[in-house]
Amino acid sequence: MNTIRDVARIAGVSVATVSRVLNEPDKVAPKTQARVKEVMVELNFIPNLNARSLATNRSGVIGILVNNVSGGYYARIIDSIEAEARRRNVFTLINCGNHDSNDVMEAALRLASRQCDAIIASVPFMDDEGLQRFLAMQPNAVLLNCISAAHRERSLAVDNRYGVRLALDHLRQLGHSQIGLIIGPEANSECQLRLSACREWFAEQGLPEPLIMVGDFSAEAGRQAASQLLSQHPEISALFCFNDHMAIGALHHAKQVGKRVPEQLSIVGFDDNELAAYAEPGLTTVAQPLEQLGERALQLAHALIAGEAHEPPALLLPELVVRQSTAAPAV
Repeated sequence: MNTIRDVARIAGVSVATVSRVLNEPDKVAPKTQARVKEVMVELNFIPNLNARSLATNRSGVIGILVNNVSGGYYARIIDSIEAEARRRNVFTLINCGNHDSNDVMEAALRLASRQCDAIIASVPFMDDEGLQRFLAMQPNAVLLNCISAAHRERSLAVDNRYGVRLALDHLRQLGHSQIGLIIGPEANSECQLRLSACREWFAEQGLPEPLIMVGDFSAEAGRQAASQLLSQHPEISALFCFNDHMAIGALHHAKQVGKRVPEQLSIVGFDDNELAAYAEPGLTTVAQPLEQLGERALQLAHALIAGEAHEPPALLLPELVVRQSTAAPAV
């Protein structure tokens, strides 16, 4: 069986350099890393992770908790976490299905039993009490989609208020004032923040309280919500949906009933998922920097594990992507 000394000899580097490639790749030049990894593959060298864990008191494993990996939203975040994890030579364990606080706690227990050094968790539905329990179990936790002021030093989120204003300002500039909202689950803290920002914007514009339907982020929920909103309030000229899947469901309903988009109805989504550009018509949406969110999450987890001092992360700014689903309202 080949050893670390064999890898070092053939790669033309020291044993210490091979060790750094395995444990602290940031300290090794990319060209040297590539050569050492190439030799590892050639020799079928398998590092002894148990020995590494004993030496460093770390497992080299980061846990990830998300609702699901379907639909593109979490998949994009996980892809970027994985890319940064590979760069740092750490491994990830993914757990799906954390739809409420109890699921998060159960998943955290499972990951803790795998000796994860840190956990990156999407927790938009957890209150401060639940977050405190979670952090007591895993102190090195990074909280995604978390807007709790009590945990800003370990939280990463997109500026939802800014994103809402991008969408609504766009519709207003086109001339829309009859705007309906299709929002996500009311227990979701990001949805609460977006709805609060919507109400604030409507008040600033001197418009009545917004017309609202609640969905569950699925396309079918968007279709049903659009059907109800537009049948009850035919004066609506634009819909702002709290994610792209519901917006695409609303597009589908408009097509079913013969309402032309954007000539008779403008629709805006939120996320800029992989389907938005290929919807018919192309979906105007608020693009979230999900790849940046995942990359920063892994970097923050690394800082927490190392005990490094850091500033509370700044909110990430979304961008408006204008496509063909919005236009001035019909006269």
